[in-house]
Amino acid sequence: ISLTKCRNQHSRYQSVLQSLLPQPLLSLPPLEDHPDCPFVEDVVVVADGVACITNPGHASRRGREVDTVKTALLNDDRLEGHFVEGETLFDMRRDGDDPMATADGGDVLYTGRHFFVGLSDRTNERGWEVLRSVFGSRLRREDVDDDDEVVVAVPPVIRGKSVLHLKSAVTHLDPHTLLAPEGPIGDEVLTAMKAEERGYVAIRLKDVLTCNAVVVNGHVMVQDSGCEVSKERIVGACVERGLGWTFVDTGELAKKDAALTCCSVLLEC
Repeated sequence: ISLTKCRNQHSRYQSVLQSLLPQPLLSLPPLEDHPDCPFVEDVVVVADGVACITNPGHASRRGREVDTVKTALLNDDRLEGHFVEGETLFDMRRDGDDPMATADGGDVLYTGRHFFVGLSDRTNERGWEVLRSVFGSRLRREDVDDDDEVVVAVPPVIRGKSVLHLKSAVTHLDPHTLLAPEGPIGDEVLTAMKAEERGYVAIRLKDVLTCNAVVVNGHVMVQDSGCEVSKERIVGACVERGLGWTFVDTGELAKKDAALTCCSVLLEC
């Protein structure tokens, strides 16, 4: 792995993201003793203006890496005091009252309709229960059947597979469109999510890496992978839906299981 290339790719990622945001990007200083610190997605989940600090599934991710993000959300002046502990910010390590609860934000996919929590090697059922207690009554309920849940646990079909998190295999373009890989992994994840039953259309891509995309204000950050077929399909889907797109290469970071969503958390304040 080239550290120089990783830094250059991360810098480009931040530049593209900032160009899509009306507010300044909140960028945290590096934690040299925590090499996973760029992957901020895993330590906090934010949806509809509510945040939950997680208890990451791997012990090396806990502690300072999590506390740094929590402190920024509570104290950074640019957030104008939006996050208040016990009101709009919760901490799984305390509020869940269950030290065995673990969750990585990479296992949480909020489409604007459903809040999917993938059970995996990093996120357990106790972690899902904490997330359900935090978000279940606080998320808006739009275009969801009366007998359906908004916070949905996805069975651990990816556990032990070639993908680490739920969002390593599936993300969304809009509230009705998912991106998922062709083949058994994509089939199993979409079936476990009951995607078709819940009114989702799935764009199936040739490679897994391109399935991880970031949507910001009607614009899609697309992985600049080597798979031209996947890139053509996702661009076609963006054109059909009136979405803009930009290709961003984080291939060097991907060597350590990082994808586009891993390196940012979108805040709605």
